[in-house]
Amino acid sequence: MINIAAFIDITNGQLSSKSQQLLLVIQAFKRVNSDVNKVNLFSFERLISVTIPEIENSSLTVFDGLSEAGLFTSDQIKSINNQLILVGTNCILGFKNSITDQIFPSLSLQLGIPLISQVIKLDLSESNILVKQSIFSGKALSTLNLPYSSILSFNSGFDFGQYNGNMIAIQPETIDIHSNPAYSILELKKNESGLNLSDANYVVGAGRGLKDPSNWNIIEELANKLGAATACSKPVSDINWRPHSEHVGQTGIKIAPKMYIACGISGAIQHLAGVNSSKTIVVINNDPEAPFFKYADYGIVGDVFDIVPELLKNL
Repeated sequence: MINIAAFIDITNGQLSSKSQQLLLVIQAFKRVNSDVNKVNLFSFERLISVTIPEIENSSLTVFDGLSEAGLFTSDQIKSINNQLILVGTNCILGFKNSITDQIFPSLSLQLGIPLISQVIKLDLSESNILVKQSIFSGKALSTLNLPYSSILSFNSGFDFGQYNGNMIAIQPETIDIHSNPAYSILELKKNESGLNLSDANYVVGAGRGLKDPSNWNIIEELANKLGAATACSKPVSDINWRPHSEHVGQTGIKIAPKMYIACGISGAIQHLAGVNSSKTIVVINNDPEAPFFKYADYGIVGDVFDIVPELLKNL
């Protein structure tokens, strides 16, 4: 039998759009493979109940005790792993994030099942899963034929469709995993404004072509008009023009929005590694030889300070 565990995100009592994709995958598993039995959903937010797509023979467990910084102690990871083993888990699903990055590798070792990261597409049969995986920072794709007994960590751009079925309210069981960490948090800075960059469908990014941090108002205005998050290149965050939480690239956040608009960014390979999973890339740059144009779906050769105000007039 196949017992599934899925790590879902619940914010203010609402299931995230990514977690809805996970539940769609689980429903597809149940349709295709008659061996799928129990479904155990796990979250880290305190809640009374949440409304989710209807899945037969499912339960929700909340792990209470995660630090504000999202860091686990070794004892907490052991407690989480033991709970998944206790319910007989042999198939684990979740989107790649700071939480699953801490949990999945040890689960793979403990359960003796493969861990596949950056999954971007699935095709299902009765006995196997055909997985497409993004590798080499998005520069290539790998196709793997896997058993259902696997750990799948999904790329942020993974899209399995839209749910149109019944929704049900589900009450969680809470498991306390409070622990005395060997570290202390001296300071925790939260980004109080703007959209979550990792979850945004639209992102407007800018680089040193903006010339000065005081010029970022046109980027923020464009983002507000589009309902987008703002991002920046590494050089911009390194000189503290923008917060490091906005840095996208090989050593920053990797994003996969529906559209990424790059303003005044040349397109160094390190930046491309963070944005090349975007469905549509629009580049605005006054240098027609800028490397970014080779990877753009749409390119505008011109001064950011001329082009962006024109866009704002027409939005």
